[in-house]
Amino acid sequence: MIGKTISAYTDTDTATRIEWIATREHRKKAQIAGSAVKLFVNLPEEARTAWRQIEALGTPAEIEQISQDIARALLHAQYAMAHKQVIQEMTTEHLGALETEDDLLNAAVLLTR
Repeated sequence: MIGKTISAYTDTDTATRIEWIATREHRKKAQIAGSAVKLFVNLPEEARTAWRQIEALGTPAEIEQISQDIARALLHAQYAMAHKQVIQEMTTEHLGALETEDDLLNAAVLLTR
């Protein structure tokens, strides 16, 4: 991917958090900042406006709660995508032969060997 460098201003706390994340994830600070910018610009205008208002008016506890809500939504979407992929790749032809719970348990044990 060919990228473009942009300049951004942020507060000291955010800059420190970017450095911490970059160190922990073994990524460059620019990659962390770029990911954050990409997420923000992909939001609808109404969501960007709402976030600016939340930052301006919300308490730290409210902002933390909203951040947790956003994280939950992202993790839910990730799970749904993974679940869909597993279902698409799952083979079920042999399941018809499983008539009893013992058949199912035996098949499960065989899969672990």
